[in-house]
Amino acid sequence: MKNTLLFGIALLMGAMSYAQVSFTNAGGLLGNYPDNSETAVDMNGDWLDDYVRVSANGIGIDYQQGDGTFNSVFYPISIQNVPNWSIAAGDLDENGYNDLVLGNGSRVSFVYANANGTAYTETAFPEFIFSQRSTMADIDNDGDLDSFVCHDIDLSHPYRNDGTGTLTLDQTLIQTIDAPGNYAAIWVDYDNDGDSDMYLTKCRGGALPGDPNRDNAMYTNNGDGTFTENGLDIGMRDNAQSWSTVFEDFDNDGDFDAFIVNHDFQNRLMLNDGTGNFTDIIGSSGIDANDLGAWENQAADFNNDGFVDIFSELSKELYLNNGDLTFTGTDLPFDEGGIGDFNGDGFLDVVNNGDLWLNDADSGFNWVKIGLEGVQSNLNGIGARIEIYGDWGMQIREVRSGQGFSHMNSLVAHFGIGAATEIEEMIIKWPSGIVDTFTGPAINTQHIIVEGETLGLDDYLGEKINIYPNPTTDFINFSLNGLESTAVTVVDVTGKIVLSTVISSENNIDVSSLKSGVYFAQIEVDGRQASYKFIKN
Repeated sequence: MKNTLLFGIALLMGAMSYAQVSFTNAGGLLGNYPDNSETAVDMNGDWLDDYVRVSANGIGIDYQQGDGTFNSVFYPISIQNVPNWSIAAGDLDENGYNDLVLGNGSRVSFVYANANGTAYTETAFPEFIFSQRSTMADIDNDGDLDSFVCHDIDLSHPYRNDGTGTLTLDQTLIQTIDAPGNYAAIWVDYDNDGDSDMYLTKCRGGALPGDPNRDNAMYTNNGDGTFTENGLDIGMRDNAQSWSTVFEDFDNDGDFDAFIVNHDFQNRLMLNDGTGNFTDIIGSSGIDANDLGAWENQAADFNNDGFVDIFSELSKELYLNNGDLTFTGTDLPFDEGGIGDFNGDGFLDVVNNGDLWLNDADSGFNWVKIGLEGVQSNLNGIGARIEIYGDWGMQIREVRSGQGFSHMNSLVAHFGIGAATEIEEMIIKWPSGIVDTFTGPAINTQHIIVEGETLGLDDYLGEKINIYPNPTTDFINFSLNGLESTAVTVVDVTGKIVLSTVISSENNIDVSSLKSGVYFAQIEVDGRQASYKFIKN
C-alpha cells in the first residue's frame, strides 16, 4: 500500500517541472538590531510573520506590513537572560500577543507581552540550567502552554502553566531520565494516536560510543498524563553524538519521518512504517550520511512542490525532496535561520544573522497557509495536526513552538501543492480532540481557523460550563445547573464512542466503567456544541 502510494505520488510530481530554489538578500529592509536570536513569528496578532531579535538592551521587532514593508520597533528592556542558545514563542497568558521563552548558558526566563503588545517584561528563574533547545507545548493538555527546556549537564526543566500564564518548574509534568547531554527536544505525534510525544536528541561532550548519556530518547505519551521512554523499541535510540532532529512526513504517507544530524558515526533519515517504528534509509536518499558536524536542522517545503525539503548546516545547505524518498543537494548562501513568509507570497523565506533572505518563488506552484486560533485548546493551536487531501494524496503538518536547535519558526502552517489547482479537503485535529473539516478550501491564500468553526462551536460553552474533578475516578460534574437529561457522548482518543449517557439530576455523569485513559465528553446546549477533555484514573 505504502509503495503504491509513493509510486502514484512520484508519477504525479514527475509530470511537473523540477523546481529549484534561490533566495535574494533583502536585509537592508530590516532594523539594525542585535541578532542573538532568529525568530520568525507573528508578535502583534495580525497573522503576518515578524522578525524578532533579543539583546541585553531590549527586543527589536520588524513588524511585517501588508504591503511588504516593515515597521521596525525597538522595545528597551534590560534582558537578564539573553538567548544565546535558543528561543521559542507562544501565547502563555492568552492575551492575544505571543510571549517568549529564552534559553541561556545559566538560566531560563520568560518574556511576556502586555495587554496590547506594546511593552514586555521578563521573569527569570533562579535555578541554574545550561539550556539548549527551548520549547512550548501543552504538555498536560489542559488548554494552556507549558514549556520544556533541555539541560546540557543535568536533568532537563519542564515548566507548568497554572492557567494564567504563570509558570513553575515542575518535574512531575514530564519525567525524563536524570542524565546530561540533552540538546534538542521536539514535540510530535509520531505514532498517530492523537497526543503529543517528545523526542529528545542527545549529545554528551567527551562521552565515548556506547555511553547511555548519548542515547536519543522518545518519550511516548500514554494519554493519561504520563510518558514512557521507548526509543530503543521503535528504532530511534541513536547513540551517535546528535544535535537536533526534525520530524516531517517526507513521503506524504500520513506519518512523521525523521532526519537526525550527528557529529560522529552518520546522519540518519528515519522512515516511519505507519505504526511508529523507524528504519534508517539514508543510504538510498542522496543525502551524505558522513557530512557530519551540523548544529541546526530544520525542514519545510521551500519550492512548494508538495514535498518537505531538509534545511540543515550540511555542506549542501538545502536538500530538495524529489518525491520518492531521494533528495538533491543545493547550495545556499546561508545555512540556518528562522523560517516564515515575510512578503505574503506563499513561499517560505529565512531570517539569518540580521538578513532577510526572500525566496525568489520562480516555480509557479500553488500553496495554502493556515493559522489556528484555539478555543478549548491553547490559543496558538500548538500541537494541532493539519491534513490536506487532493490529487497528490495526503499531506500533514503540525503546529510547533521550537524546532531545530535554536531558532523559532512561524506558527502558521504552510503547504505547497505543486501544480494542483484545488484542495479537496482540509482537516484540523486540535489538541482538545475537536476535529474541524473543510471541503474545497481556497488555494494561494491564508486561512485563519477558529477551533470548532465547522461544528458551530464558540467560546460560549467554554466560559459557561466547566467539568470537575479532572482527573476523575467515578463521576464527571458539570458546573452549570439545569443540564439534567442533556445527552453526553464520550469518545476515546481515536474518536470511538465508548459511552452514551445523559446528565443526572445531580448534574454529573458516571464514568466509572471506563478504563484508565484520556476521553472527551461531548455535549450540545442551545444549539452549541462542546468537547471536554478528561482523564479517567
